[in-house]
Amino acid sequence: MIRIEERACEKLSGLSSFFISFNYNEFIISWIKQNIDLYNYNKKTKEWEICVNSLASTLDSLSVFDSIELKLLDDKKQMREQKKISLNYKLKPFKHQEEAINFGLNHDKWLLLDDMGLGKTASIIHIAEELKAQENLKHCLIICAINTLKANWKKEIKLHSNETFRVLGEKISKNGNISYSSVKERAEELLKPIDEFFIITNIETLRSDDVIEALRINKNDIQMIVCDEVHKAANKGSIQGNNFLKLQAKYKIAATGTLLTNAPVNAYVPLKWIDVDKSTLTNFKREYCIFGGFGGHEIVGYKNIDILKEEIDNCSLRRTKEDVLKNLPKKTIIKEYVTMSDEHRKFYNNVKKGVKEECNKIVLNQNNILALVTRLRQATACPQILTTNNIVSSKLERIVDLVEELISSKEKVVIFSTYKESVYELAKMLNIYNPIVCTGDDKDQYIADSIEIFQKNPEKKILIATHQKLGTGVTLTAASYMIFIDTPFTAAAFNQACDRIYRIGTEKPVFIYNIICEDSIDERVADIIERKEAISNYIIDDKVDNNSLDILKDYILDL
Repeated sequence: MIRIEERACEKLSGLSSFFISFNYNEFIISWIKQNIDLYNYNKKTKEWEICVNSLASTLDSLSVFDSIELKLLDDKKQMREQKKISLNYKLKPFKHQEEAINFGLNHDKWLLLDDMGLGKTASIIHIAEELKAQENLKHCLIICAINTLKANWKKEIKLHSNETFRVLGEKISKNGNISYSSVKERAEELLKPIDEFFIITNIETLRSDDVIEALRINKNDIQMIVCDEVHKAANKGSIQGNNFLKLQAKYKIAATGTLLTNAPVNAYVPLKWIDVDKSTLTNFKREYCIFGGFGGHEIVGYKNIDILKEEIDNCSLRRTKEDVLKNLPKKTIIKEYVTMSDEHRKFYNNVKKGVKEECNKIVLNQNNILALVTRLRQATACPQILTTNNIVSSKLERIVDLVEELISSKEKVVIFSTYKESVYELAKMLNIYNPIVCTGDDKDQYIADSIEIFQKNPEKKILIATHQKLGTGVTLTAASYMIFIDTPFTAAAFNQACDRIYRIGTEKPVFIYNIICEDSIDERVADIIERKEAISNYIIDDKVDNNSLDILKDYILDL
């Protein structure tokens, strides 16, 4: 008798696996090893765990060897008493935020995947308040996967709650300047009594084993941990990623509007952290990735996506702006193609020629390819990054024209670039308008003050920044126009940046200009972003329009 039982996964990914047991039979063992792509053998139970997608072929083939007893998982879930909202909040939440609060009260560990701009921060603050009132929650730890979001969390807690908060390691001088203690001192701070309810820190502190040990000891009885923009913590191979997975708490919320930034594999760390996925990273990749390329180690495609989609759907709450904000003004993305000047084209072609020659001299790997592509992108965006010659960027010239037109119409505009040199060069070209400039060179307090000024001062019409610094977690709804000098490499980062001006509080139609140099690397990058977005749309939103279908078809044909 061969017994096949469906149970919750033990070593594989998904909601359930099939477990095969039988009296020793070398022919059955040989068949499993040769025909099942992904399996795990448990020496103690003498069971073979296989992916649910393998059941049909397994039943067909194993029935030749012996009779089969099949036991499927009972779909009935044990219902627990539903908790409900019990508090009157400082500011009345929107209906969709109330739904998120109720969801959080009845799910201990989960993913909050609401679209950017739908107020995930306020929802989480209220969930923590409710758990304090209903479950005597002592502290809620907020981990900001982007350092600059600490200031945003302080602002949002003040706005939506009367609860106290502390930023770990923050020191404020008499004249208002902010500085931070060492990471070791922050670990020591965690070992002392903390009175404040919310404790805020950045994910980089998790690189310290001292901090991880202090959180393990848990002197302050931290029962709830939130990771904001959890997709930024998705690298399990880093010290930070591995330490992040060590964090334990009764309640966990992993929040992001862009779970899949590059590929399905990005879901592994968030799912693992909330104790949903039981697989190893190796098994996760084997289950969902198709390998090929040089040495067979490159991810060239994806499989079993329905299993991953079901697993994510089962532990998450996801609403899009289209679902929630029916009356939100229209967002229009405009791809504007720019013809490079003769001088700019000559420079770009020389850079391209140098890249081709270099390709013939080196063994191409991921780092080399990214470096070469970056050089080409810099050549289209801002030649001054690569040369001391005074070669004017055709992109920046066009952006100056656009900005002057918008200023004359009394509009505000946000301009993003990947490279700070482009930001500084454009700021010089627009100097008469005294633009606000924000890059990684600036301190967090300056960034927070600059956002406040742009939002409230009608005289400040232009904000130029790197998308890495201001593309996530901040509100810039004073502007209705955004211009990209060059786009981020992922659809997730691009959408995140766009939604700084398209969120709750947006009152006018929004226009996003993506400036692309024709016949250049820009066109290829735009195509790659669309391909990645098509995969993410299907897994997260179950959304496949005709355009996405065409992109997915091209993607498969390319393989």
